Amino acid sequence: MQRSSGIKINGWVAILLAPVLIPIALISNLWPGSRKANRTVDEVAGFLRDFIEETAGDWDWDEFECVEIADPELEKIRKRAVRAGPPNPDLNQLRALLAEVEAIARTRQDV
Repeated sequence: MQRSSGIKINGWVAILLAPVLIPIALISNLWPGSRKANRTVDEVAGFLRDFIEETAGDWDWDEFECVEIADPELEKIRKRAVRAGPPNPDLNQLRALLAEVEAIARTRQDV
């Protein structure tokens, strides 16, 4: 038989805590870094390709640079791309990262 933790929040305590806990819960979801994007391999390749080909929108690279990716493999590539990106972009490094992402896409399609 499982025992309870011994801590019980009764109705009046919950009412008193709600005005404090609800805003904290909402803010924690909006806090920078608390969310990660579920980007696909194709989306990451698109960000890189658009930047290399200079076809990206004004804020596309900023979005790619600032939003962490849930997939650890793609997140590592994003971090390396950030280092190779503006203000002095290393296009050869970005092309190499694009090739890496495209290789990942091929292996994941084979599965």
